[in-house]
Amino acid sequence: MLTRRGEVVELGPARVVAAEWQWLRQRADETDRPSHRALIEAAYDEPRLRQLYPYMSHSVLNFSTTTGYPFSPSPVSLGALGSHSNFRVWGRSGVLGETATAAEAVALAVSHFPADLGPAVAGRYEA
Repeated sequence: MLTRRGEVVELGPARVVAAEWQWLRQRADETDRPSHRALIEAAYDEPRLRQLYPYMSHSVLNFSTTTGYPFSPSPVSLGALGSHSNFRVWGRSGVLGETATAAEAVALAVSHFPADLGPAVAGRYEA
């Protein structure tokens, strides 16, 4: 049986990214963590994030410019802080800030993106 990734990998990186977003959103709907769901939906609603490959690590949402593992370093990372509906945004150099809403966290994250950050490309990250 093919994995969800295996089913779309030959269709190009945009399809791989779209399939991963679909899977993340479905998994978020199945959890009992509303702040986690809100964060994933807010990130999905932002076109600059939606073009990157999303992945979770230790309950933190990360983004890669490549679709293969190892992934590229995430330009930003987003996390929901417990059940208090607060959110934290990390950059490569540390914490960028905390916000009261998922939408504010996404806006803060995107404000720290490099101007030339484009859509994810096929393959693994090569340092």
